[in-house]
Amino acid sequence: MNIRIIIADDHQLFIDGIKSILANELDISIIAEASNGLELINLLDSGKHPDIIITDIRMPVMDGISATKIISKNHPKIPILALTMFDQNADVYEMLEAGAKGYITKEVDRKELTQAIHAIVSGKNYFSKNLPVNYAAWVKAKLTENIIELTRREKEILQLIIKGRTTLEIAQELKLSKFTIDTHRKNIHKKVGTKSNMGLVNYALKNLGQSL
Repeated sequence: MNIRIIIADDHQLFIDGIKSILANELDISIIAEASNGLELINLLDSGKHPDIIITDIRMPVMDGISATKIISKNHPKIPILALTMFDQNADVYEMLEAGAKGYITKEVDRKELTQAIHAIVSGKNYFSKNLPVNYAAWVKAKLTENIIELTRREKEILQLIIKGRTTLEIAQELKLSKFTIDTHRKNIHKKVGTKSNMGLVNYALKNLGQSL
């Protein structure tokens, strides 16, 4: 597999250095470069299709964090690796919240840079070993927070909802009061984050599958 990269950094000397470091990597090629976040977004909108984006954080016109937010929304399949001289916690957290899959400092060597690229392209997260916090654990915690936990009863009721049963029909089938079913329905809608039955159906199809 040839890994196609777009690099965004406002220092051409640094971009040239990365290109030189990666020149001997036969499975990696740099297909474009940008000097700020806006140029990076314009490259994607013009039809460039990288397998990974490597971007600095502090850049003129548009910084890497702002660009990452936009790219994560408009091009969610393209992973982003932050490569910067800044290792403060606030910068790392902001970049991760924006959607970056990895964060490494400009102190890394060729071996770690290529490790980070391959890890992120394969769907993993990667963080510099010299960062002050275990961000891998933080990412895992964030993913756990986003898991929606439905109770056994809620799953049972959801199954009947997507089959088209009314609240009264569900109450009769489960031998529960209509008030109880209404309460469960409200809790399910709140957990899933939708107000419509169609939203519940879409959630069930995408997330629960055969577990219903």
